[in-house]
Amino acid sequence: MTRSVFLVRHGQASFGKADYDQLSPIGRQQARALGESFERREFRPDRIVCGSMKRHQQTVAEIMAGAQLEDLEVDSDPAWNELDHVEVITGYKPAYRNMLVLKADMVRTLRPRAAFEDMFVNAILRWAGGEHDGDYRETFAAFTDRVAGALDGLAASVEEGERVLVVSSIGVIAWVVTRLLGGQTDPTWRELSMAGYNTGVTRLQIDRSGPHLLTFNEISHLEIARLLTHR
Repeated sequence: MTRSVFLVRHGQASFGKADYDQLSPIGRQQARALGESFERREFRPDRIVCGSMKRHQQTVAEIMAGAQLEDLEVDSDPAWNELDHVEVITGYKPAYRNMLVLKADMVRTLRPRAAFEDMFVNAILRWAGGEHDGDYRETFAAFTDRVAGALDGLAASVEEGERVLVVSSIGVIAWVVTRLLGGQTDPTWRELSMAGYNTGVTRLQIDRSGPHLLTFNEISHLEIARLLTHR
């Protein structure tokens, strides 16, 4: 019997709001649509694990409601949490500790969302480069070690025939995939991070040698409901 892990990115969060760590209305619809697709296919995980962020837990709640899985317990594990995007941004430009300054800079470009994404890529490059590790509480190396530990611990705990659903974030999922593919770490990770859709499903299979990638970023439930979003 196979042992399977299904990694799910959280639904769309609240970009531009005072509290980003909340699902948007679309994010809730995305997670509910995924749950409903599970119910239609009669897919029932044996366990659910998620990060401790609110967007992770809210995504789980919507999936469970859509799939009628209310009787399952959820294990919250902060090892599956996303990188601290605020720290990455303020490490790149300390003035952005003031959100009004950040928003004003983005608005002045007349293309605020695109400008934010360009800025964030540069902030990620600085963080991942390793030359400024003293500016961050969690360095890129520490982040990747944490995610690797979360994956290894989970893989060791999955029993024969068990299917485990894990709700996390795209930075985490992209690193899991990068590690399993043996890709060039930072460039591959960044490319995969940019490709991930909200509530996209990545499937792993576990055998004696460990976890292996089967699929990445499956989004049929989003296409049917016309709920595709990257951010």
